[in-house]
Amino acid sequence: MANGEARPAQPRKATTFHLVFMTYSVICSGAYGLEEMISGSGPGIALLTLVVLPIVWAVPVALACAELSARYPVEGGYYRWARMAFGDFTGYLAGWLVWLANFATNATFAVLFANYLRYWIPDLPHFWNWTIAVLVVWVTIYMNWRGIRPVGTASVILTVLIFFPFLAMTLSGLLRWRFNPLVPLVAPDKGPLSAFVAGLGIAIWLYSGFEKLTPNAGEVENPSRAFPIALAFAVPMAAGSYIIPTFAALAGHGHWSEWGESYFSVAAKALGGPALGAGMAAGALISNACLLMVTILGQSRLPMVMAEDGLFPRVFARTHPRFGTPTVSLVSGGVVLTALVWYKFSDLAAIFSLVQVLAYLLIFASLLRLRTQPPAAWAAVAAGGAGAEFRIPMGMTGLALMTIPSLFLSAMVIAQTVWHDGAFDALRTVIDVLVLASGPLTYALFRLLRPAAPVSKPAPGR
Repeated sequence: MANGEARPAQPRKATTFHLVFMTYSVICSGAYGLEEMISGSGPGIALLTLVVLPIVWAVPVALACAELSARYPVEGGYYRWARMAFGDFTGYLAGWLVWLANFATNATFAVLFANYLRYWIPDLPHFWNWTIAVLVVWVTIYMNWRGIRPVGTASVILTVLIFFPFLAMTLSGLLRWRFNPLVPLVAPDKGPLSAFVAGLGIAIWLYSGFEKLTPNAGEVENPSRAFPIALAFAVPMAAGSYIIPTFAALAGHGHWSEWGESYFSVAAKALGGPALGAGMAAGALISNACLLMVTILGQSRLPMVMAEDGLFPRVFARTHPRFGTPTVSLVSGGVVLTALVWYKFSDLAAIFSLVQVLAYLLIFASLLRLRTQPPAAWAAVAAGGAGAEFRIPMGMTGLALMTIPSLFLSAMVIAQTVWHDGAFDALRTVIDVLVLASGPLTYALFRLLRPAAPVSKPAPGR
């Protein structure tokens, strides 16, 4: 690195315990945000989607990330896996796609935070909604500026607090069970397939994030062991956090057609009174702040690592002399999020799902390629203590079959972004094309601006 950009020699690292809670936080941190699936798809299809998607989508992605992070515990995570497997251009695309996806999902968390304030201020003007979302963005930017250890500690405390309102609502809903939570199976205006596709974008958003902390491998103690453990806990914790309270709220409260943004606080109030409703709304504020804080952690490190490899502007490699945090990446990310939080949750979730599914396909492809053709430069890492702790118990055929459901789901997500409500969406198609074209265009631009920039070989996780 250039002078003035070196990171501290011994930064404080996150433990496996911290990583378990941060991984859960970055994936789930409560069931907030899924409410629109209930009215849009129908309660039966929505709950079945929440049950099936972990098996056909979340588990394969988590397994792929667990094996790659154990075998190659490198800072930069999914970006460097794709780069090792396919070269600079594909590695850059993987990093760029997830970086864009992170912007979209981070904006949803800030927007949901402001939306849940409407429990107390129902007529909150959109400008103030945006102002509050911007404020929470910059507070979480500051937390990340302080380093990974404070973020890890905060995620543990906040996650524990989030459980209480959902636990109380779940118990109240089950004790007052009056409705069949699976009826109707499908919303009256939709068929089974269209109902499933209607909620798929939000479901993908709910069950994504397994890769988001892999760029921080250098800031985690024994990452080859810590990441598989964290992912093994995070998947069932996330699935349970979505399915159980939603089932209970529908069983005790019903009113499935009224479910929409920030509806859990309404259901909680109906089941447990004003105090529980207020507690649920407060939990939503904590949840979305926690999600935003932890996701920014992974997002901000990615440009720093890509800059170190010569594939991103060198200025993004600058770090704070005391905390070792990527200051330029954090500030520039905050500026972009300040603009994005003006948009609606549903629009941001749609952009996220499109970009995220393509990034996950690159992760699967990297796993298959590195299984068959591990790069010679990484033989010592793969054969040493770093790579001996976790391996998916499947051969190449099994791994290929494991990815097939994700291919179909990805195709459905892409189709749903351009064709929905029975019509072709020309504006959305143009936006999608521009988003996808931005990867090759920025790659060419950055290479043009630094034609003689040396591209370093990534070093093993620190």
